[in-house]
Amino acid sequence: MLSSFVAFTQEESYFTDTPPVLDGVLDDEVWQESPTFTGYKSFVPDFGQNLPFQTIAYMAHDADNLYFAFKCYDDPDLVKTSIAARDKIGADDWICINMDSFNDKQTLYGFYVNPNGIQMDTRFAAGRDDPGQDMIWYSKGQIDEDGYTVEVRIPFKSIRYAYKGGKVDMGLIFERKISRFSTQGTFPALDPQQGMNFLTQGMHVQYQDVKKTTLFEAIPAITYANNRTQENGDFIGDNNFEPSLTLKYGITSDLVLDATINPDFSQVEADASQVEVNQRFAVFYPERRPFFLEGNENFNWAATSFLSSVRSVVNTRTISSPTGAAKLSGKVGKKNTISTIFALDREFDDHNEEVEEKAKVGVLRYKRTFENDSYLGAVATARSFEGNYNVVYGIDGQYRFKEANLLSANYLNSTTHEALVGSANTISANSWTVDFGHNTRKVDYGFTLLSIDEGFQSDVGQVQRTGITRLGMNYSPKFYPKKGLIKRIDQTYYYGHIWDKPSGLEEYSYFFQNAITLPKSTRISFAANYSNEIYEAQKFDRSSWRIETSSQLTKRIFVRANYRWNKGVYYSTPEQGNGKNITAGINIQASDKFNAEFTYIYSDLSSESDGHQFYKVHIPRARITYQMNQYLFFRIITQYNSQSEQLAPNFLASFTYIPGTVVHLGYGSVFQKREWDGQDYIQSNDFLEMNRGLFFKASYLFRYNK
Repeated sequence: MLSSFVAFTQEESYFTDTPPVLDGVLDDEVWQESPTFTGYKSFVPDFGQNLPFQTIAYMAHDADNLYFAFKCYDDPDLVKTSIAARDKIGADDWICINMDSFNDKQTLYGFYVNPNGIQMDTRFAAGRDDPGQDMIWYSKGQIDEDGYTVEVRIPFKSIRYAYKGGKVDMGLIFERKISRFSTQGTFPALDPQQGMNFLTQGMHVQYQDVKKTTLFEAIPAITYANNRTQENGDFIGDNNFEPSLTLKYGITSDLVLDATINPDFSQVEADASQVEVNQRFAVFYPERRPFFLEGNENFNWAATSFLSSVRSVVNTRTISSPTGAAKLSGKVGKKNTISTIFALDREFDDHNEEVEEKAKVGVLRYKRTFENDSYLGAVATARSFEGNYNVVYGIDGQYRFKEANLLSANYLNSTTHEALVGSANTISANSWTVDFGHNTRKVDYGFTLLSIDEGFQSDVGQVQRTGITRLGMNYSPKFYPKKGLIKRIDQTYYYGHIWDKPSGLEEYSYFFQNAITLPKSTRISFAANYSNEIYEAQKFDRSSWRIETSSQLTKRIFVRANYRWNKGVYYSTPEQGNGKNITAGINIQASDKFNAEFTYIYSDLSSESDGHQFYKVHIPRARITYQMNQYLFFRIITQYNSQSEQLAPNFLASFTYIPGTVVHLGYGSVFQKREWDGQDYIQSNDFLEMNRGLFFKASYLFRYNK
């Protein structure tokens, strides 16, 4: 087989009438007949190097399923693996099937499997990778005397693809990670002149004699919650029993209709705490709720780098508690992608009591694809409640040229109407961004230019700072020492300039970072920033320096730490301050089944003029998990937040057979430094349980199999 970067014409998958048994042993007849792919080449830390051990991939299919197998040679005693919960294998050794299921170079599925057969899946589009995806597929892994072996079965109906009279065309890249060598490689090899752009470098594979199937899924679920809160020295509360139903229907193999009634969006794992004190902008939490994940990658917005004010044009977590919702997503024809959402969202008054009227939320997204990963798109979003509304519409797109260059841009208009007593107020505002990036083995560079009006607002998206024009330029050379422990050196030089529209003042930022890659997935970096910030027509110093490191010290222990000293702004006053931020963590995989993770976050800020401390926040967190098998785990999380003086332990037993067929049982408490004096809750040095809750959820996936 070819073993270096080449322009693939077409591979044809082997059709079998006798599917393999997924047992982690390659003794099935299909693997003796199917094509094999070897000669993997690295792209991390450098491009084009042979991996330390050989990898062989196998590929086959029948009318209903895709089959893959991987023989990964290695020292079995040094293979890093675990029996973990789904999506918790990022630090392990693994293989990945990167699948462009439409062969249109716009989106990728990522199917990851560790040596024990534990799964992780992602969806990539428009420069963003979403780890919240949960597809239905099957895998088995086994460590043997040669290293380890993995077998995979992916039903066609679990993915979206273009069906043409029994034929399906896809793009594939096989990937392997060997953790202790800080190495990742692919087949086919990635071209150094295109960098790590997977979308344009897959091999074309055609599947013949695929059966046309009907996708229909129904997930009935029940949720029971018993919540109690301290009031007047005693616990009061209620029991809440909620049934729900979620439906999925495949209009075609690439266009899907979803609907849900009274959905339960409870999370198996709560959002990890972040420092929320003294934040100029809202803290973002990622989407993990299953209903929104189908087609969610289509809402990724071009030219939304870390510099962007519009972080997302559709942030589905703004739809917080819908009574019902419907969604249509997928392709219409070869080049047209649509995604729509309509939801009735619950609203609450100042006392957290639900009001009768529901907010109406609508989203419409369209994309037209072109050569490589280029596209042109449009979006419209709206949210209305009690005569108030916010409407946002705009266009975006990206264009790739000369392989390594990507030019992207967007334009948005927002109209916000507030129905005031005796009058009304309507504000219209605009936002636009142009972004250019160049990425190869040797260097990355680019620029971002954007402008956003002061009155711009998006109730369905996520917007940070408004009323600015920003220019940012970066240059990042990469160096690859031929000898010694250092595998790679990355440097970043950045210059930024902001014109603050309301004040007429200007900001600047000069940033430098030097990062080195070592064996055992070790990375050490140092960064310094000389900058200022305009806030309420005043100029503040925001200079800082930072050092951070992370390393897989042993097969069982991973550590990370970050220390940052910075000038800062205390936004409440506002006033110039000096502060520091510390984060540290250790992950101990005591055995394949037992994992303990401990993290610590610290942040403070003091007045530069008199040393008065504005705030000091400690957030320690412990997460201990016993994974009995790939389906069942028991987990305890305890965290303390000194800002709110809350101690929150919780317990969860979770069984997931496949996504959709689950049983969860959880119990949680919130303790605060309070005591009841007979009339009121007052400050205390002791903790008092203020809230407690028992949670049970069960759901079952019914899937039509014809």
